[in-house]
Amino acid sequence: MSLSISMPLRRLGRLFCLSSALVAPAAFADSYTDFQQASGQLEALMAKATSQSGLPRLGDPGVAQLFAHIADGPRLFQAPVTALQDMNQSVALCERSTNLGKSYYQFGLTRPLPLSGAELQQARREQVTQNLADYGDEMAALFAFGMHCHAHLIGLMEKEFSSQPLPEVSSAERMRARAFSKGSSTMFVNVVQFVQVPFWNVAQKKRMLEAAGQHAAANANLMAPPLRERLLTSLVDADKDLDPALAPALAAIRQALSVTTCTGLCQYY
Repeated sequence: MSLSISMPLRRLGRLFCLSSALVAPAAFADSYTDFQQASGQLEALMAKATSQSGLPRLGDPGVAQLFAHIADGPRLFQAPVTALQDMNQSVALCERSTNLGKSYYQFGLTRPLPLSGAELQQARREQVTQNLADYGDEMAALFAFGMHCHAHLIGLMEKEFSSQPLPEVSSAERMRARAFSKGSSTMFVNVVQFVQVPFWNVAQKKRMLEAAGQHAAANANLMAPPLRERLLTSLVDADKDLDPALAPALAAIRQALSVTTCTGLCQYY
């Protein structure tokens, strides 16, 4: 499928609306504490980054260990962590990860340039394209984590709204559920459509799509059936020249999108 550069870059922008120093050892206690401590250490390394040194990469000393604690969604959300049963603390965790991803995506974009107008816009696009080339592995890890994190939030929202009969849900709560459903669906759609854009290598796509496939049913259940159908239609050419490693996750996503019933949070979309 032939796509312009600007379209996937805009999708990345919407989605993320995620050194020379050695990483200091930390006494990790549980998966939630691991995430918070590792995020703080990665943020500290990012704060020291320069255009010459670049941002921390998985190949740098200690950084892979930090990502193991920051981006391991299954470990974090399958554990019975009390803090993550609270919606506000869970949202804060997801936002912290998103901000790490934004730092990779936006690296160098605030640097002043002696350009204006179309030339400046072109330079910014080239910078983002370079960031994707330099930090694709790090972004893919954070995109995949975002799928796990939003699936956790979906579970909390479903639990909250399932305890209330639909006619008794207030207008304000309906709007909150609708906004949540739209935001989570947009993220899911953007990640799924990365299968068709050229910036990611197969391993990066596989990491993101497997996370999306794992939570495809939960995300599809948020969407009104016409939206599911539109996403299915957008994937009609996704099998063209598709690497076989991506086929199982894409099949799981398509199966989830083919469901036409609308119950639960879907009713608020």
